This record gives sequence, structure tokens and C-alpha cells, in this order.
Amino acid sequence: MKLTLLLGSVGAALGWSYLRHIQLPVGPSRLLWSSVVFGHRGCRGVEGIPENTLEAFRYAAAGGCGGVECDARLTKDNEVVIFHDAFANGNLRDIPPTCRIDELTLLELRNCSFTADPTGRIRIPTLEEAILFCRDNNMRMLIEVKELKRAYLCTDKVLDLYRRYPDYMYDQTTLISFHSGVLYHARKADKRVAVCQLYAANVVHTWSAMHVDTVPWVLRLCPALWDRALPFLQERVMPWVTGCSMVGPRYDRFTEASRRRWTSRNICMYLWGFEHGEQCTPAMRQPGVCVACDNQYESFQTPKPPPNYDIFGDRQRELERQQEEAYKRLRIGK
Repeated sequence: MKLTLLLGSVGAALGWSYLRHIQLPVGPSRLLWSSVVFGHRGCRGVEGIPENTLEAFRYAAAGGCGGVECDARLTKDNEVVIFHDAFANGNLRDIPPTCRIDELTLLELRNCSFTADPTGRIRIPTLEEAILFCRDNNMRMLIEVKELKRAYLCTDKVLDLYRRYPDYMYDQTTLISFHSGVLYHARKADKRVAVCQLYAANVVHTWSAMHVDTVPWVLRLCPALWDRALPFLQERVMPWVTGCSMVGPRYDRFTEASRRRWTSRNICMYLWGFEHGEQCTPAMRQPGVCVACDNQYESFQTPKPPPNYDIFGDRQRELERQQEEAYKRLRIGK
């Protein structure tokens, strides 16, 4: 028993020392992104507009969004495109639902139209096209690295765009992912990159059920265990190790205590997964929090305070005069 405790203590000490050794400094602050509403994949569920397209981003911009969230994947010829699932999943015409996006070249994807597009003209954009659109429309970007098979190659391709458009990318974009290794890899290569650790409950089960991507064999061994362990690591450990500028819990994991904890460390919270505006409580609209939603963006906006037209202080002086008169009457009455 004593030997077990000793070995456990030694192991914990070594693990803590290793984490301290590989820890990266905190990235650039994103607290100024508080109250920004992001269009989740531009928009979702809008008739005639496929998600993760330039048309979806235009819809978000017209709806008053301050930015968009999009998903980055690699094609067969290593081009970075915007698409959520690893499989076509019935979203593309004339493409089998089980066909992987990384089994098609960029040219082959360009020839595919979306099943949700009645015009047949909308095409899958490249990440570079999305960046140029957001830069020209003064919108921020949350770029999620969805790629799992070649995650680090995809990350390197995204970092190439940081070097190509540095003025916009370093200030107006944040790299986000559930994959902590991707975030660490990005910040190890370039510490000026802002990153955000995403986390949610039962993410392994969700990926498997919805065929978002092929779940790695390590996670398939014991999905129930990983569904418990991953949120703890992604919330408590990895933001500190990678030097996150933001943390991205699903909205149902938000607490006021967590908001205070993260903002005290100069870290912004990014909430996602909303289905309607009523789920975005007043506490989620406080400083230090930004949100993403599929549509009806105005219902997620932080209410603006009423305008103050008393620029010369007349109203305040009148209030002070009334208070003084009330005090005098009180004294006379005594």
C-alpha cells in the first residue's frame, strides 16, 4: 500500500513537471470579442442556403453578425476547403453519402453542387476564399480544424494562410478545435496565433452516431471512459498547456463561476450549440463571452443601453438639486 502511494506520488510529480516543461505562454487576448455574435457555419437550416458557403457567410453578415465560424478540411490534393463532415453524408449531388471529402480533389469538389441549393450554382469554398470574404466585410473568423486523419498537415496549411495574410489573420481570426494536439502544434509553430479549446459532453458518442468523422481506434476502445475524461482534460488542463486565448464549451456547460474564472485570466469564453435564442441567458451576454448561433442572430445580441443625451450633465445636476431640496424640507419638518 505504501509502495503504491509512493509510486503514485512520484508519477503525479513527474507528470506535473512534464506539463510545466511543455506549457506555452498565453496567446493574444480575445476579451475584446465579448458580445460578438458569430454565424455558426455562416447559417444553418436556412432554405436555399447551404451551410459553410460564401452565401451562408453573406447571410450572416446581412443579419448583423460580427463574425463567422467555419470548418476546415483537406481534399485529396491537400487543399483546405470549408466543409463540416468528413463524409458527403448526402449534402452533395451525385456523390455517395459514404464518400470522404479527402477522397476527392479540389477540382472534383468544385464540380459538385449542394443538395440544399435549388440553383445548383453554389460551390464548396476554399478556406482562402472564406478569409478574403471576411476580411473584405470586416468580420472576425473562428476557424475550426475538423481534420482528424491528417490533422497536423491541415493545421500547417492553415498557418500558411496566417503568413500570407498576417494583418488580418493574427488580429481577426482564432483557430479552434476539439483536438488539443492541433492547438498545441499551431502555437508551438507560431505563438502569435490565438487558439480556442472546444469541449462538450459525450463528444465521442456524438461523432460516432452522426458520422462526422472516423473516430480514432484509441477512442473507440472505451468511448464511455473517454467521454468522461476528455471534457475534464479539455477544460482544466489543455487551455493552460496550450496558452489558449479562448475556451469553447457547449452552452449547457456554462456557469457564472466559470465565466469569472476565465475572464480573471484574460481568457474569453465562446459558447455554441444553441437551438434558439431563449437558451442564451442574460448571464451568457455579460462581458467576457461571445456566442455562435445558426440563425435569428438578433435574438442573441446583447441589448444596447438606452442612449444618454445628457452630455452636459444637466439631468444629474437637476437630480442633485431635487435631493438637496428634499433634504432641506426634511430638516424644516423636524
